[in-house]
Amino acid sequence: MRRVPVLALLCLVLAAPAAAQQRARTSRPAARRPVASVAARKPNPRGPFARTIDSVEVHADSLVAHSRSLLGIRYVWAGATPERGLDCSGLVQYVFGRLGLTLPHSAAQLATLGTSVPNDTTAMRPGDLMVFSQGRSQRISHVGIYVGEGKMIHASSAQRRVIEVPVINYRALRLRDVRRVVTLADATP
Repeated sequence: MRRVPVLALLCLVLAAPAAAQQRARTSRPAARRPVASVAARKPNPRGPFARTIDSVEVHADSLVAHSRSLLGIRYVWAGATPERGLDCSGLVQYVFGRLGLTLPHSAAQLATLGTSVPNDTTAMRPGDLMVFSQGRSQRISHVGIYVGEGKMIHASSAQRRVIEVPVINYRALRLRDVRRVVTLADATP
């Protein structure tokens, strides 16, 4: 006796979705909103395929000033703010973020941005990213910001803080590439 009501209840439960689907097919379709054409849409600056760097003009003095204002900030692995500490890619992300540019928090990803420039201080400009690897490894593990006059600013894990060093004397890692990610203007805004 008890099996009959349970079986009847099961049939009702299974039949309810089918009945709802039948009502949906026979009822009037909902009004659809017109879809804007792709050409009419504005780009999404935070979207997954958004470009974060185009030909943005940044003033060299501002970039150098922002970089130097962080000298002495303590090194913290994966650090992204001066209050909590910075690592090498966090330093780059923070400095360029203050200037309105969104960059990744990864030295390897930073090494793929922009264009390559010669490893020569006469060709390099303030704001160029210097990317490094350890020894013979091809894996990018460190990044610094060239600030002009043959110097770079980077978050040093050995010194445990953000420091400025002459490029010629920096032998801790192997320089793999110099990347130009922004166009710089000479004068301060």
